[in-house]
Amino acid sequence: MKTGFVGLESSGKTLMLAKKAIELAQRNRAWQKKYGFTRKIYSNLYFSKEFEKEFGDLIVYWKNTKDIVKMTGVDIIWDEISSYFSAEKRDSLPLSVNIWLRQGAKQGVCIYFTAQEFHDIHNQFRRRVKNCYEINKLFGSSRGGDNLPEVKDIYGLCSIRQLEINPYNELQKQYSNFLGIPSFLWIGEKLCKTFDTHQKIEETLQVPLEHTEKICPDCKLVEIYHSGKKTKTLNPETQEWFKYWNKKI
Repeated sequence: MKTGFVGLESSGKTLMLAKKAIELAQRNRAWQKKYGFTRKIYSNLYFSKEFEKEFGDLIVYWKNTKDIVKMTGVDIIWDEISSYFSAEKRDSLPLSVNIWLRQGAKQGVCIYFTAQEFHDIHNQFRRRVKNCYEINKLFGSSRGGDNLPEVKDIYGLCSIRQLEINPYNELQKQYSNFLGIPSFLWIGEKLCKTFDTHQKIEETLQVPLEHTEKICPDCKLVEIYHSGKKTKTLNPETQEWFKYWNKKI
């Protein structure tokens, strides 16, 4: 299952992710005590020292997609997912990644992610999303940061509206809340201190190209593809030259 929270900067989407992380940690701790197994939470956001003290044995931090693509039976906190799967990338996702995304439910994987806009995300990932919610901050205390005044009283209120994503129209967004009435998220100190909402998602390794070779059984012609696009054709003579050259170097 894949659930998303979208909204522009300072809209409250990361706080919504913090609320979900608290719920997951409390549920996974209860399962650990009741059933004896440990379900991990993989996160690309660092939690606070207080949160780590209470739930540290359930938390694993990750940075690159290759670190989690083969994980099973885990919950994944994925901030700014379009930095990993961008809609600006026209190439198909590698088959291994696409299969992992398609079979997440079978493998016990649940992904909770944020993005500024739903259409910022690669369409092959968007098609796998079950629910997506748009978060908007209605009012509240200002946001602190470098060279900004310290925030002494933390408060605020965000609206939550479920986006219609099947089908999704980025020019005329539709919502599926009952009678158009949103739900709400109260911003308090506990949410803000779950993890540092100012931390930067560092530049990550891009999803690797997938190397595929198609070989003709009769003439031995080889076509090489990277992420579904043909990049090279090698006839038998060229292949022999490559073998010779590789031996030389």
